Amino acid sequence: MIRLKQIRLKMPRLNRIGDEKGSISVLTMGLFFVTVALLILITDIASIAVSKQSLVHASESAVIRATHSVDLGAYYRGNSGVSVPIDCQEAYQKVHDELRDWISGDGEIRRAELREVRLTDFSCSGNRVLLSSSALAVLPLRLPAFPSTVEIHATVEAESDRMR
Repeated sequence: MIRLKQIRLKMPRLNRIGDEKGSISVLTMGLFFVTVALLILITDIASIAVSKQSLVHASESAVIRATHSVDLGAYYRGNSGVSVPIDCQEAYQKVHDELRDWISGDGEIRRAELREVRLTDFSCSGNRVLLSSSALAVLPLRLPAFPSTVEIHATVEAESDRMR
């Protein structure tokens, strides 16, 4: 009979600094902070998207109101080259009036986050009106090292034409 001798190998113990208790707590806290930062970021992005949509709505409202400024003299003379010519002076005034009314409105449509809404470009020729507007959107939540406001822009165009 063959006897095998049992050999016990001693594995060297790695010297650890302190105890391992609480290491899961550190990981959990780190994950918690990352999750909160992501939620803040997602909230800010959603707020910017909704604010931009509100600025687009205001710009569309202003440009549609501007297209209702028919140049009656050119329209009845029939020499404008377009079916329904726009009085550009009146259209410009209507754009300003509409944006002013929207800014000073009760806030049902306008987002409270929007500040400094302004007309940045206005173009009118024939029966077309194009306008660009911009505003500052104030972020509801803010991460350190990130700005508290974001500038947003909207460009819209409309055309005045007869229904056939």
